[in-house]
Amino acid sequence: MGERNLTEHELRHADGDFRVVVLGDVSDMHGNQPCAAVFGEPTDGCLVRIHSRCVYGEIFESVDCDCRDQLRQSMAMMRKAGSGVLIYLDQEGRGAGLLAKALGYQLTQSNRNLDTFESYRKLGLPEDSRTYEDAVAILRSLNLNRVRLLTNNPAKVAALSTTDVQVEQHPFLVRGQSPEARRYLAAKARYGHTIPLAELETPWDRVRRFVRRLVPARQPAQVVELPVHTVEQAVAAAAPTDMVS
Repeated sequence: MGERNLTEHELRHADGDFRVVVLGDVSDMHGNQPCAAVFGEPTDGCLVRIHSRCVYGEIFESVDCDCRDQLRQSMAMMRKAGSGVLIYLDQEGRGAGLLAKALGYQLTQSNRNLDTFESYRKLGLPEDSRTYEDAVAILRSLNLNRVRLLTNNPAKVAALSTTDVQVEQHPFLVRGQSPEARRYLAAKARYGHTIPLAELETPWDRVRRFVRRLVPARQPAQVVELPVHTVEQAVAAAAPTDMVS
């Protein structure tokens, strides 16, 4: 494979124009190449987000994951800061692909005790098989040696830190639009993501928790054993008694 260069062009957007750069080798134009949205004129210390493709959240607009919200919030933060780089990688399903992701969803929805990390293990898949060499290549092409990485995932920080890029983690919180999304965020926290679980609660979650404290817990129904008469006892009870005048 030949040298991988950046192909660059402008892209218009309702919230402000930006540049697009695509990393690729002209001798191999099949597939979706790594790309980035470049806001302003990023320099060392700018905001960077490394985002993996999510058809369910970004295209189908599912509220059961946090991908679309993370994508939009990252771009909004970069526009507000005046510069930044959003790197987009074709690594669906934490790198396992769309079919693996669908099988993981299927398994999780049939067994509510499993999260998607556990489902992947049951399917014989790694919990997260994403790689970030292409992201590093884009950063180097943009002459960035020090970045503030928008992520709650320490694995991304560790992956970039093994290169000559200096990384400062910049966590940001997306609460999730549905109970399923919040359960996924809680699962991420259990697997080491820097997500404060207490902040995942919505106002309605707090109201429900407050109401549960006020309302006494339901007591289990008491089972009352009633006497069961034998046939002889029932006949005797129904027989007329002697009348005394």
